[in-house]
Amino acid sequence: MLKINLLPSEKGRARGQAPGVSNLLVIGVAGSLVMLLGGLFLFHATQQSALDELKSQNQRTQAEIDSIKARVADHTKILEELAEIRRREEAIEALQAARTGPTSMLIEISHLLTSAGSPTADPQRVEQCRTSTTCRTTLWNVAWEPERMWVAEFREENRVVKIIGEGRTADDVSEFMTRLQWSLYFQNVRLERTESAVNVETRLAVQKFTISGRVRY
Repeated sequence: MLKINLLPSEKGRARGQAPGVSNLLVIGVAGSLVMLLGGLFLFHATQQSALDELKSQNQRTQAEIDSIKARVADHTKILEELAEIRRREEAIEALQAARTGPTSMLIEISHLLTSAGSPTADPQRVEQCRTSTTCRTTLWNVAWEPERMWVAEFREENRVVKIIGEGRTADDVSEFMTRLQWSLYFQNVRLERTESAVNVETRLAVQKFTISGRVRY
């Protein structure tokens, strides 16, 4: 009887399995390459982004450095300009001091001794005083007759003033004192001396006085 073996031999099984294993190896290697390339691409993209950010920061820092250098370069020029501005301010202050100096003070005295004249006072303070019953009596008398007052001597040294003169009565001396005290040109006004006397020329009874204070200009 003839027997036929239909089962594959060991060699045949080995030969039949070889192509499948090779394909799996190729696929595995290819997948690994793809994953490696993807990882490299992702790493490169991350590094490029970080590099771009560093470049941007460097540019901003350089711009700040350039700005500081520009300001430092102009430092001397700025100091010179400030010095010139200060010289102009001092010149203006000197002119203002001359304008409000002794001449203006003497003009103020003439206003105090002129009919319908009044001291150069703080308007807000005057208005507040006029609305107050107690303070209103400290204001000057607009109806006062300055012809009742004579200034015989006016001295000023280091802005300390002394005024010597005569008034018809003690009330006239008091009114003159009030006007000086309200004036913005004077401060620390006080009566140093007063006495009754007779005017040599008019033979009228008068009140001699000496007033001191400080001038403001």
